[in-house]
Formats: sequence, C-alpha cells, structure tokens
Amino acid sequence: MKGTIVFRCVHCKRLCEVEVKEGVIPCPSCAMEAGKIERIDALFDRCPLCQCRQFYLSKDFNQGLGCLILAAGALLVPVTYGLSLPLFALVDWLLYKRVPTIACCYRCSAFFRGLAPPKHLKPFSHHTGLMYDKTSP
Repeated sequence: MKGTIVFRCVHCKRLCEVEVKEGVIPCPSCAMEAGKIERIDALFDRCPLCQCRQFYLSKDFNQGLGCLILAAGALLVPVTYGLSLPLFALVDWLLYKRVPTIACCYRCSAFFRGLAPPKHLKPFSHHTGLMYDKTSP
C-alpha cells in the first residue's frame, strides 16, 4: 500500500487525501497547491503542508466508533453485573493491536497513512497540542 496524506485544504476547506510522492501536493478538489514534498525520506523533518516540525503518533481508528463501543460496554455493566467488562477489555486490546499507527501534524492536523512513522515520534502531548491549538487565546 502506498502512503497517503489526509489534510484539510486551506483554500477550499475540504478534506483531501493524496498519495505521498515527491513534488507539489495539489488539492484534489480545487487544484490549488497545498504543499510540497522535497524528499520522501525527509517527510517527517517538516510537515509538507504547514512546515511544522512536530508530529505525534495516533491510532488510525474512528473515534466515534470507539465511543460507541465504550457506551455499549457501560450500558451492559448493570445487566451483566460487570461480567461484560473483561469481554470489552479484550475487544479493546485486540483492536489496539490490529489498528495501524499513523503520524499526525500538530499544527495542521494532517495525518500520514501507510507510512512507517519514525521511531523518535511520541504519542500526543496535551502540552505541545496547546501550543498549536487554534481555539485557545
């Protein structure tokens, strides 16, 4: 599988997914230039879209589905006297092991699928995330 970048275009505001290859990154929706990849081996030195130097690791899993699974587990606790908790913990663990890890940019929230993230990247840090939060004063 080829690597892809998923990002929100700054021009048309649409969610886009493009294949990772050297050269200009065009928005598939409005055809405007979204960024540029100089070298694929240096992809995680700077974000090709916003030039940010900081990335974090995340699991490529739908958060809405995760919340739904959590809610189902919580609703079943009184009915099963808590015996469903080990089952939901096992399902959670199996999903965690099977779902691939992706790299995400702190500033523009672009994420990179199908690529092996560098070893030096860490999971999301709330302190670092606050530095790039667009809603904080």
